[in-house]
Amino acid sequence: MDSAAPDASLGQPWQLYATLSTAVVITDAQGRIVYLNPRAEAFWGVALVDVADQVAWDAFCAGPSAEADAWVRSVLLPALDTGTTAAVSMKGADGRDRAAEIGGVWITEGDQRFAVFIVTGDGIGPAVTAPPEWALRDPLTGLHNLHHWHQQFAEWNARTGAVVFFDLDGLKEINDLSGHRAGDKALAITGRAIAAEAPAGALLVRYGGDEFVMVVDPECAPGLRGVAQRTVTRAAEAAEAAEMSLLLHLSFGIAEFTPGGLDDAVHRADDAMYEHKGVLMRGTDAGRIVLTRAGRNLVRKPGTDPEDPRPGTFAASFGPEFDGYFRQTFARAAEHAREFVEFVAPRAGQAVVEVGAGSGRIAFDGGLAERIGPGGQLLLTDPSAAQLQVARKRAQELGLGWVRFLQAPAEDIPLASGTVDLVLGSTFLHFTDPVTALKSMARIIRPGGRVAVHALLELRFGNGWDWPLEPVKQELRAHGLPFRDFLAPRSELEAAYETAGLKVDRVAESQNERAEYPHADLAVGVMEQTGLARLFLRGVPQDRVRIVAQMMKAGIREGFGQPGFDWSWTGRWISMLSHRPA
Repeated sequence: MDSAAPDASLGQPWQLYATLSTAVVITDAQGRIVYLNPRAEAFWGVALVDVADQVAWDAFCAGPSAEADAWVRSVLLPALDTGTTAAVSMKGADGRDRAAEIGGVWITEGDQRFAVFIVTGDGIGPAVTAPPEWALRDPLTGLHNLHHWHQQFAEWNARTGAVVFFDLDGLKEINDLSGHRAGDKALAITGRAIAAEAPAGALLVRYGGDEFVMVVDPECAPGLRGVAQRTVTRAAEAAEAAEMSLLLHLSFGIAEFTPGGLDDAVHRADDAMYEHKGVLMRGTDAGRIVLTRAGRNLVRKPGTDPEDPRPGTFAASFGPEFDGYFRQTFARAAEHAREFVEFVAPRAGQAVVEVGAGSGRIAFDGGLAERIGPGGQLLLTDPSAAQLQVARKRAQELGLGWVRFLQAPAEDIPLASGTVDLVLGSTFLHFTDPVTALKSMARIIRPGGRVAVHALLELRFGNGWDWPLEPVKQELRAHGLPFRDFLAPRSELEAAYETAGLKVDRVAESQNERAEYPHADLAVGVMEQTGLARLFLRGVPQDRVRIVAQMMKAGIREGFGQPGFDWSWTGRWISMLSHRPA
């Protein structure tokens, strides 16, 4: 079976498919075969390894493949979506065409979608009977699984009711820090807590790896928030009694539905769960900052490839020391932060997002959080989870628990359009594509809202860097590439603002700022943490980037301290404040 096939460890009862006396075929969303049960292999006279990744129509169906697209679009997909069956002609191992019925359901595992087809007919197998109860239960939590959800969906969708969407916070951290047995225990505790507090007759489903859905009748809706809160408390107390090393916490969201609206209610409850989690925020006067569903995978899985269409996401690999190196290197780092905040002049009560926030230099050292105040909203975003962890700790130490955090790159901020008053960022544009980043920043501000950027505009190295940078220049020459500055000049930055639909209001240029390196470890740390070699070497094969970076590091260590070498670099910054026309 190819690597895209569903994984039995994710909770689907593959043993059910293997024992059925009718043929079962599973395909990916494009119709390529990823699984056959033994009955299907016997009827068609093939083994899974022989047909894996082939299009199912070509492998099994009689008739020209040219008919496939129209039949799939007009007959098969509607049958899948409605839970009915469709007629089709199948060719068996003996070469005979047989009339058959085909039906099935969509399932989702991880971030992939699969179709489970059950085929019945002469010589293929009897009509499938209802699966046993054990096949509809998730063995870990004791709740029903997605097979039961698909069976019950039509009935519940025809009714009126309410949905609670639960999420087990930090399951990955529990697995990473305490092991997967601890994660399994956390899931089992969660399942028992949900079952214990649920109203009689509720539909209880393990909806995903760490996600759970409760659907109830309308008479239970008024007290549903109390049910959810008691579930959170019960789960936390049970985890403490089990002496789990990490806290167990559930986030939840609630939505009501009318006939035909169950699927939409699940999505709305999911969004409300993110608000409960703290990713979504509701302000008093500034409206609401909303995380879009389209951005979920982006938030969970930021990229690290510098040649990614969103190149700045490789900053996700930056460690917690990044801003510390910046503060050591630039004597006026905190002063720069305060100057930028003064230039932007944010107002109390505004809804504000800072992109590329790092460990909080602008928000805390620069006084941004103090300006916004707890009556407003401040969301700090950064690709690096390590830096945000430092920022969270600083916020707690400073008594700023109302500040929120979100792991996301500047190029594709997963917030709903027009939801904030101000979005700002400092010294991050050289890690990204300025046009893409500014478009993303402009998208999330309301009409009349403002975008502010403090960007490194010019960079000059001292002569101490000549030796370490020579391997970089040689590598570029070998690939026919020039040694280029990775910073956007002012003309390109102004053009990027115009492309993003922003009107520049004010510009301030700072005087040159000299960065000093008192020792080799600091210089090496900056080179590694800022990915300088990777920025210089964009376009060079990745396996060579690592080698050249090692040569740079060796050159710095060997040359540092030699007389006559200037181990510094000088930078010039520009601050630009703009607005999105109403």
